[in-house]
Amino acid sequence: MNSLSIRFIACNALLFAWGCGPTGLKKYPVTGTVNVDGKVAERVLVQFTYEGTGDVKGNDKYPSALTDASGLFTLGKGSEIEGAAAGEYAVTFSWMSGPELEAFDKFKGKLSDTAKSKHRVRVPEDVSKPLVFDLENPSPGSTRK
Repeated sequence: MNSLSIRFIACNALLFAWGCGPTGLKKYPVTGTVNVDGKVAERVLVQFTYEGTGDVKGNDKYPSALTDASGLFTLGKGSEIEGAAAGEYAVTFSWMSGPELEAFDKFKGKLSDTAKSKHRVRVPEDVSKPLVFDLENPSPGSTRK
């Protein structure tokens, strides 16, 4: 590898770390469960969208998580930006049909519009204990059609 390639890789690594790494904002742990039609739901993407006017920027405005087989989620689990910064968030949901790239949203996008979301959370006030989101599938019997 020549020195130009090494410099290019090093510069890109620095830019990535600068734009995507921890921001120094205090984060609060956010955990919870997602139920769909009364049953725990696996592979629901839980997306928080910051709606405040504070210093929250970049990826910190959009903490997210995917539910496990028990319907449990932890925002940012396994990343350097685990949790959510203080503020108000709209919460949206996409229920993935499977783990493959061709997976589709079983809600057909009906619960992924922040403007229409009925779910709002204030961090840290509302997250002192695990959240529970009881959802109704707006597209029952969803298939790839």
